[in-house]
Amino acid sequence: MSDHDRIRPRRPGLRHGLAILTLFALAACSAPTEPGADGAELSADGPLTITWYGSDARNKSVQEVVDAFGEQQQGIEITTQPTAFDSYWDRLSVQAASDNLPCVVAMQSRYEAKFEDRGSLLALDTLVQNGTIDVSGIDPKLLDSQRAADGKLYAIPYGIWFEGAVLNETAIADAGVEPPDDQGSWTDYVAWAKQLQPKLPEGSYAIADRGGQITQFQSFALGKGETLFGEKEVGFSRETLHEWFSLWTDASADGVAPPARVTAEENGVPGNANLLAKGKLVVSSTGDNNVSDSQAGLGDQGKLVLAPSPTAGKPQVVGTNSWSISANCTNVKQSVAFIDYFIKSEDGAMTLKAQTGLPPVTSVRNAQAASPEVDQAIKDRIALYEKVSQAGALVDVWPDATQQLVTQFTQTYEKVSFGQLTVDQGVDEFITQANTALSGF
Repeated sequence: MSDHDRIRPRRPGLRHGLAILTLFALAACSAPTEPGADGAELSADGPLTITWYGSDARNKSVQEVVDAFGEQQQGIEITTQPTAFDSYWDRLSVQAASDNLPCVVAMQSRYEAKFEDRGSLLALDTLVQNGTIDVSGIDPKLLDSQRAADGKLYAIPYGIWFEGAVLNETAIADAGVEPPDDQGSWTDYVAWAKQLQPKLPEGSYAIADRGGQITQFQSFALGKGETLFGEKEVGFSRETLHEWFSLWTDASADGVAPPARVTAEENGVPGNANLLAKGKLVVSSTGDNNVSDSQAGLGDQGKLVLAPSPTAGKPQVVGTNSWSISANCTNVKQSVAFIDYFIKSEDGAMTLKAQTGLPPVTSVRNAQAASPEVDQAIKDRIALYEKVSQAGALVDVWPDATQQLVTQFTQTYEKVSFGQLTVDQGVDEFITQANTALSGF
């Protein structure tokens, strides 16, 4: 397996219910013609339409880059459709069903399979091969990991993101202990937390309860040589999930992690107001772009540092935000020009401030790492990404209809942590839910 091979095989033609099958039947019947094939000119009719997802601040930054691109063009009309992440995918599904997607469509590695497998996007291989979209600065293994089940490339990454453990370095030093081994597993972290807890002020906890976080369970499973998803059933053993749930309910019972009520109340709390930001937690986990929020809340009470996700030294996963071109696009020429500009522009990267993920083009990423104008938090993220990438980080592409498992995993664990289900019952509940999603029903 190459360094950026996908965690699980992609399954072409997977369908999730008659209604969805009907919506996408026309698109799935035949693959759209690949733009630029046989030297054909690219279409250039109508406005350039672009859609993406993010917070208000992130969407504003992307719009600024779009505007900068527009200023370089002559007589081009650009319309944009930014929106919040959660509502984005439902809207996109409706647009795809009616062949009415914007030309340039933001994709994410956990959602893209649905649109790739059902013919909603154009294959970009020819445009990449002839240099129309210049991807020479992107790690070929990273790029290849974006390929769909048919082997074609439908998405060009514009941002790389990952999750990791986040530690209050100051609190650890004040307690007079060494940080946990970043080559360990979450089991090792909890054992370390039990040694730390007696040295902490009353009302503080050594470690956050990660039991309901499917992404961190994924790290735990990776450390055991297992995956989240197999072909038509889960890729992890029942014993591994049982061990995971037990690890965290025991940690909470021992007082090194917060009680179930406190953990449940943390769900949805902004990063700058959570327990980590209040100095009540020493170790937690989060996305690489969220550490600065908690640090802002913590202020000068401590310094937060990001470490690799605890996978027992095995390669961890990373995700990508990407640009694709819709199969119904009539202005492929300007769509291609925009994607090429967005991924290569150093000025654009400075505007984005890594809000859309770290730049995938090595030269752009290196320029940020070297710039005195870039925040140290971003430079730290870049340095850690280089570390996990060199260790063989895997790009995580989820099968269609598994996205709801993020919430279902949390809900199942909460039932276990509140005593509404035994660990065995919780394991059975989640595996049944996951296998149903993976089976196509």
